[in-house]
Amino acid sequence: MSKTRTKELQADRGVKAVASGLRPAILTVLYHLLRLSLAGIFIYAGVVKLMNPQAFAHALAQFQLLPESLLPGMALGLPVVELLAGLGLIFDLRLSLTIILWMLLVFIVILGYAILNDLDIDCGCFTLAEISERTSVKAAFFRDLLMVAAIFFMFWCRRLGISVGLGRFRNANFTQEKER
Repeated sequence: MSKTRTKELQADRGVKAVASGLRPAILTVLYHLLRLSLAGIFIYAGVVKLMNPQAFAHALAQFQLLPESLLPGMALGLPVVELLAGLGLIFDLRLSLTIILWMLLVFIVILGYAILNDLDIDCGCFTLAEISERTSVKAAFFRDLLMVAAIFFMFWCRRLGISVGLGRFRNANFTQEKER
C-alpha cells in the first residue's frame, strides 16, 4: 500500500473516531437543518434580488469593482445562480454546496475589501432595508464567515457518509463500525 493511501486511511479513521463519540442521529439532523437553512437563505436572497434587479445593480455599483457595462448581467446572473444553488441544496445535490461555498468566499473577499476601504454602502445581500443599516457590510462579512463554517461542517458530515443526494440518509460508515 502506498504511503499516500495509508495516510488517507489514517486520516479517515481519525475523522470517524471523532464522530463516533457523537450520535449519528444528531449529526444527521444538524446536517439537514443546516442544509435546508442555507438553501432557504440563498433561495430568498436570489428571489429578492430578481424582484428588483435595478436596486441590486445599484448595490453592486457601490463597490466600484465592476465596469458599468457588466452590472445588468451580474444583477440578473448572480441571483439566478443563488436561486438554483439553493434549490439544488434542497435536494442535497453535491455541486450546489460547492457553488455556494465559492460564492460565499467571493462575497467575503468583496466585503473585506469594502471594510478595509471603509465603504459606507449597502452590501446588497438581501433587501433595501440594509441600506439604512450602517453596519450591514460588517454584519454580512461575519454572517458569511459563519455560513462558510457551516459548509465545512456539512462537507465533514458528507465525508462521514451522513447524507447522500436527494435527501436520502446514509449512515453506512457508522453501521459498519458497529458491526466490527
